[in-house]
Amino acid sequence: MAMVRSTFAGFTTAQLALAASQRSIDAVGQNISNVNTKGYTRQRIDLASISPTGASYAMMQTDNRVGQGVQMTGVIQIRDPFLDVQYRTQLAKVGTIDAKDSTLSDIGAIFDEIDKTAVLAAMNDVVSQLNIMARPDNANQGSSDTLVRSSMEVLLNVIHENATKLADVRTDKETKLKDSDIANINKCLESISILNESIKNAQILGGAALELQDDRNELIDELATYLPISVTYHELNLGAGISVDTLEISFTDSDKVKHKLVDDTKFGSLEYIPDDGSKSKYGVSVTDVDKNTTNFIGEDADKLGEGVLKGTLDSLNKIGNETEPFRGIGFYEKMFDSFINVFATKLNEANNEAAGTTNGEYDLFETVDGSGVFTAANIKVSDKWMSGETKIITGTEGDSDSDTGNLNVLKLVNIMSTDVHDFNYTDAAGNTLTFSGNCFDAYGNLRDTQAIDKKASASVLQTRNSVLNDIANDKDSVSGVWMDEEVMDLMQFQKSYNAAAQLMSTLDEMLITLLGIKR
Repeated sequence: MAMVRSTFAGFTTAQLALAASQRSIDAVGQNISNVNTKGYTRQRIDLASISPTGASYAMMQTDNRVGQGVQMTGVIQIRDPFLDVQYRTQLAKVGTIDAKDSTLSDIGAIFDEIDKTAVLAAMNDVVSQLNIMARPDNANQGSSDTLVRSSMEVLLNVIHENATKLADVRTDKETKLKDSDIANINKCLESISILNESIKNAQILGGAALELQDDRNELIDELATYLPISVTYHELNLGAGISVDTLEISFTDSDKVKHKLVDDTKFGSLEYIPDDGSKSKYGVSVTDVDKNTTNFIGEDADKLGEGVLKGTLDSLNKIGNETEPFRGIGFYEKMFDSFINVFATKLNEANNEAAGTTNGEYDLFETVDGSGVFTAANIKVSDKWMSGETKIITGTEGDSDSDTGNLNVLKLVNIMSTDVHDFNYTDAAGNTLTFSGNCFDAYGNLRDTQAIDKKASASVLQTRNSVLNDIANDKDSVSGVWMDEEVMDLMQFQKSYNAAAQLMSTLDEMLITLLGIKR
């Protein structure tokens, strides 16, 4: 006949069920209390059935054994690794376009012509004063020349202001890259390594350290906005039946070279590489956990793939070409300077030609630094024009003192408003790219290009954010705390607790009956 089981085995089964239900209720309570805790991952008690005892010579084929109850194997987090990977990949993509979009917004604030003192408005005022000067009754009037010069000074003041603002955008992006982004990445890497040590120590002592893992996941997500990272978990066997999880974070560049940023308690670092003066050679260096350093400078920064670092470096380095359509700060600097150089050079040439000279004696503009190329930052009204030694020639060669000869003034008007010029800049590949139009068109092209680029980046950012939000919602549906689900679980575990208690009461009644005890 089958062997009789232990008298109190059923009580042990009931007691284990009570404990498992109680701990499950505790886990639900922990989830509910952290429903608004940022980065919290919902927890569950991991349960396993206790199998029957092993075979023995005393067993018979008819000795049907059932399990010995439930065992709590630990407290676990409910996470989907696939969604984590998707989420972090999309974070890097959003980081790239967000950095570019931010730069374009800053540039747009410069070339937006809402302000009445903007460049186009000031240019219109100069043209108006020139047209007034060209009238026969104003020929050779010194007051007319003074009014034109005053309008030109206003125009140059606005140009200088825009040049300063554009330089400030570059400086701000450079400072943010160096003092904020790089510093934050290095802090994340160090903090993750410290948490790795704390989590590993907790696991050695039998703890799950789930809250520490939540903190680590928050840092990993933050790191993913800067670089396209990959996260790998390894099981480390310490012996004596003790195993712990170790974590590795790496990023693989477009050359398929893997750079380990974190390996358990070891961590690498990043360093800012300043521009060499060309305004297209900003970069970062990555030193991995094995102290191997790789530089990503200028065009090589493309190897970073995605992330805030890539977007910021593109904003600093890129000036646009046929293969790389993104136009960063450099494009607007070069086109702005090209506009100023053509504008000042053409007006100087015309005024000297009207005076019958080519030696620059009648230049209306000169550079602050004495260079031969005008830029938005170095242009100024010439000292001779400011002192009255030079003026706008009203006539043409041989007719400069004529009361009716205002052809040169009209020529200056045409140079600004109707004549078509080529405004050139050189892209990163050394190709000369040209915009053709009048001076108003050239400046308007800056504004229109920014508006088009900003609209495109905003559209891409919206799309990528939409994808990110969808993934985040899927991720939260798995890892987040949902009150309705927790309340349902609470009711379920309460019922299982009551059932376990009823089981214990039933076993008690059976034992009383078996022993013949009368109450």
